[in-house]
Amino acid sequence: MLTITPTANFDTSPTVDLEVFAVIGGKKVYLPQEAKYVMQDKRGIWFYCNRKPRTSEGDWTVNKTSIACLTDRGYVRALRTDTSIPWLDTCQRTVRVVTNPGLRTAGEDEIIR
Repeated sequence: MLTITPTANFDTSPTVDLEVFAVIGGKKVYLPQEAKYVMQDKRGIWFYCNRKPRTSEGDWTVNKTSIACLTDRGYVRALRTDTSIPWLDTCQRTVRVVTNPGLRTAGEDEIIR
């Protein structure tokens, strides 16, 4: 049997010292620390990756991980929204916030809260 584990959530950040999130469909989606970019494909499914993605054969490159969230009914599903803009324009950088600056120093692409 195939088991899908959630890779993101809407409630709280999974780590204590670094919040990584993106705003998708007007909601704050907390992602794993390795997520640096989020993007939507032609079908409306959202993905994240740790390097700037490129396009290949009409889709994003293969180094992407789908954003899967736990639904209200307890199921894990891929995050999917309506496509309001062309899929090539959906690639965006994640927001990275250091929540406790005493534990670690902020990186080049991180904000201190």
